[in-house]
Amino acid sequence: MNRIYDVIIIGGGASGMIAAVKAAERNLKVLLLDKNQMLGRKLLASGNGRCNILNHGKLRYYGDPGFAAGILKRCTPEMLIDFFNHYGLMLTEEADGRMYPLTYQSASVVAALKKAILINHIDYAVCTAVQSVNTDHKSFTVLTTDNECITAQSLVVACGGCVQPKLGGSQDGYAFLRQLGHSIVPVFPSLVPLVTDPKSISGLAGIRVRCAVSVTEQENILYKTSGELLFTQYGISGICVMQCSRYITRDHMTIEIDFFQDLFPDEEEAVQELKRRRILFRNETPVSLLEGMVVDHIAYAVLKQAGIPLRGEKAADISDDELKRIVHKARHYQITVKDNKGIDFAQVTAGGADCREFNPLTMESLILPGLYAVGEVLNVDGDCGGYNLMFAFATGYIAGESC
Repeated sequence: MNRIYDVIIIGGGASGMIAAVKAAERNLKVLLLDKNQMLGRKLLASGNGRCNILNHGKLRYYGDPGFAAGILKRCTPEMLIDFFNHYGLMLTEEADGRMYPLTYQSASVVAALKKAILINHIDYAVCTAVQSVNTDHKSFTVLTTDNECITAQSLVVACGGCVQPKLGGSQDGYAFLRQLGHSIVPVFPSLVPLVTDPKSISGLAGIRVRCAVSVTEQENILYKTSGELLFTQYGISGICVMQCSRYITRDHMTIEIDFFQDLFPDEEEAVQELKRRRILFRNETPVSLLEGMVVDHIAYAVLKQAGIPLRGEKAADISDDELKRIVHKARHYQITVKDNKGIDFAQVTAGGADCREFNPLTMESLILPGLYAVGEVLNVDGDCGGYNLMFAFATGYIAGESC
């Protein structure tokens, strides 16, 4: 027997759950399908379990940032806060506009959404994958892998992106949308740790440092940010590194690290400080010139990259030109990027369904009426800090109100 609904939503993540609730609040008969064993599986893992769900600060989106800006005007952070408060979830704001559940537990966010699903009598099925989607341009028919046919006037594709396949990431959403006539901008992992040339990170694994980080190509700075960087066995990680990752578009691009961030206004002042130290620490090793500014392992790496001999020399043996080279390398320490860690380790998918083919006021397809796409399946990705979840919730909210 063919079940009939007003709305079918494929994907029980952040965007799919909120779309289901907003549609059901309008007394529509809604079915939410998810192939995972539970709703909100990826959401549970968000932010190391703390779940930074919104950001009140300046928008920081890529792919189609204009589309994202239009979405956040249509569905503001305040509207999302009101939604969560209504269903019992209180939020708190931290630095830079980042908003978290008051419990700092992603489980609280999932619990509130599940409560909203229960209150609004929404039908849902987990462990239920969609095999195919068809349309006669009047309604949509979904065939599940259990060979069940389900029909609805509206279909919301909320399958998410392809990263983190262990948490349900897949190419499904792109395949469904392509099948229904939509264009897909090539996808790639973003917010992902980087694999680097081992020479420049030798001996540094496990060290964390606050610094400025730049992506450079032929001495041109493509992107610059700052924060905590983590050296690993394979390369570098940390939020500031992951935000650089989408700018690494080919092999052997360079990351430059400024270990002297905010320490000296210019290189000349740093050189003068090293000259003072050269006298004070004249009988110690050259590593002492950077003591108290960076940890010894990093000092050694900087001196090595600056070409300073370390075969028993004393600080007093270092020339003025060598001091200048040390300062320059401390501010422009170079690491060659070989690759990224791939879809298993990325936080978000860049690329996706072409936003120009969807109405930002409704999330409805401009190609096929009744079809909606929300969340990470679209060609929008944001920086760390709640931007990606905020976009997912906002697009789901709008689609649920519109379909």
